[in-house]
Amino acid sequence: MEINEQVKKILEKAIDLGNYKISNGLAPAYTDSIVSEKFMVELLRESAVNQGLDPNWIIHHGGHSFPDLSIKNSNIGIELKGSASSRRFNGNSVVASTMLPNLKKIYLFYWIGITGELGYRNYFDCVSTPVVTHSPRFQLDIDLKPSQSMFGLTSGKVGEIESIIFGSNGIDSNKIIKWMADNARLKGETPWWIAEDDSSPVGSTGLIKCTDLPFNRRRAFMKSAILAFPKIFDRTSPNKYNGLFEWAVSVKSVLSSRDDYSAGGRIMISLPRFSSQKIEVPQVIQVAIDSLTAPDTVYLCELEGASGIRFKDADNFIKYYKEVLPKYLTHIYQNVKKLNNEIGESDFTKILADEIVSKIDVSTLR
Repeated sequence: MEINEQVKKILEKAIDLGNYKISNGLAPAYTDSIVSEKFMVELLRESAVNQGLDPNWIIHHGGHSFPDLSIKNSNIGIELKGSASSRRFNGNSVVASTMLPNLKKIYLFYWIGITGELGYRNYFDCVSTPVVTHSPRFQLDIDLKPSQSMFGLTSGKVGEIESIIFGSNGIDSNKIIKWMADNARLKGETPWWIAEDDSSPVGSTGLIKCTDLPFNRRRAFMKSAILAFPKIFDRTSPNKYNGLFEWAVSVKSVLSSRDDYSAGGRIMISLPRFSSQKIEVPQVIQVAIDSLTAPDTVYLCELEGASGIRFKDADNFIKYYKEVLPKYLTHIYQNVKKLNNEIGESDFTKILADEIVSKIDVSTLR
């Protein structure tokens, strides 16, 4: 059997299995994306077994990978989406920095909690248009007719899926963003990612992925971002990136994503004032230390625009940064407190904040 047809049969059987479990009270109650993702992965693997296949044929990547699943030894992926009631979902970023390589087809497998509906579709047949949240993202509508998707060769379409999404160089995000910009201009709108003077810089809208920046520019950008948005240290906050991605585009013309700050998981650092042993901290701490030691200039006016606070000089900013930073570091204490019973959470966060701030050359703040 051709592999694409086999994947379709797995999806169809997974829907049958899911409907049976939902109808007979054997499915979990829908609460959030974590529950829905686990349930759907289990359904797909059970479906594979039902058809005499190894369940590990379905690879669950997790994290921020797009799509969530891939089929072993194939170029097919499956993205999982769940919702309490909505039939529309925010999809992945059009930049797709975490998109798996060498794919030629992606299916959307979804679960609507309130109705118990399970279904699947070609992922990009469901994309009506990108929308702007913290960055341009595909909007998925499971009721969309394929002819209404943004892809195609007729007037008003961005181009064929095969070339825009699955081209030899991966997703063509620049073409998508230019298409978004052109459509906005036709409607008399000026999106926030386009210059107010309606200019057309080199390279479509003049935006560049953070990962594509030359080393020196990337280092300078990261230094500014970490100083402007100290909340990014707080991995427990669902709002830690609020404002950051808009700022990156509108002020720096950079397309940034969470992976720029957290990719790599956790690392070990030395913090002698707290422990003689190295301590485990989120990767963002090392990203910050590497960036803040850079000699690149950061202008206080940029930091003022991001924080809404007026800084009379560099020392004034350093004082502010040192005061706000500890509250975004408290989550780290839970993993390291066993190393020193004499230093509590408040003192630990101040020590770690001091260590981070000590890396900043005050003369580079102007």
